[in-house]
Amino acid sequence: MTNSAFFIRPFNLTHNQQRGFTLLEVMIAISITALIGIASTNLLSNIIESKKVTDIRSEQLTTLQRFNQFISRDVEQIINRSVRDQYGDTLASIVLDGPDYLAEWTRLGWRNSPIAENPRAIIQRVAFQIYDVNDEECEQAKQRLADWGQLEPEGFCLVRFFWPVLDRAGDSEAKTQIVLDLIESLEIELLAETLPNNASGDSTAEQTWFTQWPNLQTGEAKEIPIAMRWTLTLPKLGDIERLWLLAYDDQ
Repeated sequence: MTNSAFFIRPFNLTHNQQRGFTLLEVMIAISITALIGIASTNLLSNIIESKKVTDIRSEQLTTLQRFNQFISRDVEQIINRSVRDQYGDTLASIVLDGPDYLAEWTRLGWRNSPIAENPRAIIQRVAFQIYDVNDEECEQAKQRLADWGQLEPEGFCLVRFFWPVLDRAGDSEAKTQIVLDLIESLEIELLAETLPNNASGDSTAEQTWFTQWPNLQTGEAKEIPIAMRWTLTLPKLGDIERLWLLAYDDQ
């Protein structure tokens, strides 16, 4: 009996056939990665732009709040105190649409430094005027607008003037503050109450709005300012109207 030998070839488990990605699969993977990158870039860009717009709106709101604080403080403390200009001429306590300024008046409440050795008067003369935003007076406003992305603004800036003295001399110089960087228009009106002439026997008081003050008065009738109204137009915000009552003493 012949012995038969059986040989069994072992199977190599570590020698598996290797298979790579096809060109189509590689292109799909690259496309998906590119789409994710583009979407992420757009999202980040939108977030940055939204933050920039929010910061600009916040700065504009701060400017508007500063304007409101300045004007409210100045108007609410108007007093009947005339002054002399640099030429020695008398200026009324309130002047609207004057030769030099859109509005000018005398106010109380100018605070002194608590450590001042020579405290000044607490009465202050203030004035307001608008200038083209490209004028020298609006240089700081134009710089802020450029930082906000408005490289070629059109309109006006509102400048506040105040003097260290009431009765000015020839060398008295006003200090300036920009209270609104960009406005389209501004109108200031004064509501005055006309006291009746006692000689006529009429006891009815009339109220009239004026855009120019002092008003040319006739006879013995007195006109007393009782309110002031500001109507301004701001870019993107439209018309804004503020009305203040005046504690004006005609004595």
